[in-house]
This record gives sequence, C-alpha cells and structure tokens, in this order.
Amino acid sequence: MFGQLGNSGSPPELKLEIQDYLRDVVPLIELIEREFQTWMDMGSEDATTLSLERDSDGQHAAVYLWRVGQAATDFVQHEIIRPARRFHMAYSYCLEARAAAADLFREAADLALIKDPGPKVGEANRKLLEARRQWDRAVKARKDLETRLAAL
Repeated sequence: MFGQLGNSGSPPELKLEIQDYLRDVVPLIELIEREFQTWMDMGSEDATTLSLERDSDGQHAAVYLWRVGQAATDFVQHEIIRPARRFHMAYSYCLEARAAAADLFREAADLALIKDPGPKVGEANRKLLEARRQWDRAVKARKDLETRLAAL
C-alpha cells in the first residue's frame, strides 16, 4: 500500500521514469559504443590493447574523442534517476577511463620521436582495462534495470 521506501512513486510512475531515462540515453550509448568499436578496430590488434603499430600518430584516438565528446557529455550530465544510478555511474566511469586512455595514447604518439612512448601506452592500456571493468558493471546494472522495468 505504501510502496518501498525510496521508490520514485507508484509502479506506473516508476515505469515511465525508467522508460523516459532509457529513451534518452540509449541512443547516446549506441553512438558511443559504435565509435569505440571503430577506434578499437583501427587502433588495436586484439580490440583490447592499443598499439602504436596500428595508430602511430594517435589520430584514431583523437578521432574517437572528437566523435564521442558531445554524446559522452550529454550522457554524463543527464539527470540520474534513482533506479538507474548504478548503471549510470558505471557507464560514466567507463567513459572517463576510455577518454583518459585515448588522451594518454595520443600523448604517447605525439611524443614518440623524443620520448619513449612505452610507459604512456602501458598506462593507456591499463585505463582501457579499467574501462572494461566498468563496462561490465554497467552491462549488469542495465540488465538489472531492464528486468526491474519488465516486472513493473
């Protein structure tokens, strides 16, 4: 009768709130993920590890940042609804780690002629690994959110 504490409202209201949130963010996520996959296809042998052999001047990393910049900003700054908080935060951390990886990789490529790029490339790849962990958390949280939506 009174619902759960912390619930956004009645089940129909909660359902609408989750549907509206997903309607807003899913197109952003789809764009971002397409661009990320393109970057990995171009800049990585195995789609998980960046390589100067595949992106010697860091241009693919720079293009990724340029193409996802607005969509990532729109996602991160989107109002977070309580039921989607875990998903939203995990995906935001994923985006942050990917951006850091791209910046580090681009910097390594820019300085490769005057400074050993190995440490920066290694750091960029560690950031990609961190992004993957956050991506996995986001996927699980999104499935949980969609399961909750289906139950309403």
